Amino acid sequence: MNEWQDPEHRVEQLIDKAREHFQKGRFTDAESFLRQAIELEPERGAWRMNLGVTLQALGRTDEALHCFESASDRSPDHAEPRVAAAVAAAALDRWQLSLKWAEEATNCKPDLDAAWALRIESLRRLGRLDDASLAFYLAQQHVEAAPASLQAMAAVLLAEGKRDRAAWSLREALRLEPALARVRVQLAQIAADSGQPHRAIELLTEETRHHPGDVHAWLAFGDVLVRMSRVPEAAEKFRRAVELDPESAEARWRVGSLALGARRLDEACIELEHALRLDSENPSLRIELAHAKLERGEFNEAARLLEIHAERVPPESDPRLDQPQAALSLADLMLRAGRPELAARTLTAALRFPACAQDAAVLRRLARSRYESHDLPGGDQASRSLHEVDSTDRAAAYNLALSALQQGTLSEAQSWVRRGLADHPRDAGLRRLWVRIWITRSLRLVGFQRVG
Repeated sequence: MNEWQDPEHRVEQLIDKAREHFQKGRFTDAESFLRQAIELEPERGAWRMNLGVTLQALGRTDEALHCFESASDRSPDHAEPRVAAAVAAAALDRWQLSLKWAEEATNCKPDLDAAWALRIESLRRLGRLDDASLAFYLAQQHVEAAPASLQAMAAVLLAEGKRDRAAWSLREALRLEPALARVRVQLAQIAADSGQPHRAIELLTEETRHHPGDVHAWLAFGDVLVRMSRVPEAAEKFRRAVELDPESAEARWRVGSLALGARRLDEACIELEHALRLDSENPSLRIELAHAKLERGEFNEAARLLEIHAERVPPESDPRLDQPQAALSLADLMLRAGRPELAARTLTAALRFPACAQDAAVLRRLARSRYESHDLPGGDQASRSLHEVDSTDRAAAYNLALSALQQGTLSEAQSWVRRGLADHPRDAGLRRLWVRIWITRSLRLVGFQRVG
């Protein structure tokens, strides 16, 4: 009987089965039935759209994007597959492609708020803030109520430093659509940044009540509690996020980070290793795991992780070294792991940023890294730079005096010790060094007399 079955009826059965499996969370089975339906009706855009949604549920966003693009090609007058393609491209951080599909969606259906919101967000991510503002004003001309566009525009205003206007935009979005996800999260972040942490807590409590399954909301809640030094409560929120999505690298990372701070080192390593498996391209995760390994005494493993980090994110092209504290934290881990050459390379690369080049702590650590790498000239150069930045720095005088002593130039060594003692007359290290220089000079004089 199946040989004589109506093909159209057969497709309907397949789609019904796919829908049934999808609703029960059996996404792999739903995918199988949808692919069979597509084989029978390859030009039907709706089936490809449904397959894309299913693949997204399976975490296969690249494939989902391809399906949405195929659905768009087969449905030239429909905005929905274009919106879905824009969402998928955004999830992959492919913002130029997201913008392309968002623009096509707004051209197909100018009164679609979601499409305008994606267009605004894509332009913001591409750094085109003026164009994002223009897109928002265009949206207002076509959409009677635009809560999603207001929410997207708030991020643009924040990027421009217009915090009050951003807050107004978010409140207006909430007024138009009280159930809109993550608006309260953004308002809470503004409140926390404005020194109103308790208001932030109120907003996040309300948000998690409206959207109890939103992992992002629980993470934001925990972040605010950390800022308030309410660490046990923050850990509870982060664990809730892990319960909701055990495959969330962000949630695992936060749990691991708090465990590290509380010296629960086994838990920290487990959570951070899990997070790194989920997000192997995140350099910050690898660094924090190296930190946890160091605290647990696993120096070789920490060194291996730091070497991988330097290989994947060469210090010479790492923009995150622009702040002295970031450069120092990373270099200190490398020194503790027994990799002074890597620390020296990292700090040398950081000097290309003015803030680091003029920071005494960075130069002090660079000198130490070079000396420990047996690079005496390099250490001297860093110490001289340190002396130029801070002529009273004790480490610069001590390092240069010790280096001169080791090289046998006693007059220079004495000169540096005198400079150091002029600013630090009670410094025990400089006084001991002065005695060593005096003894060396005395022995040298005795040696000359014997030769004579």
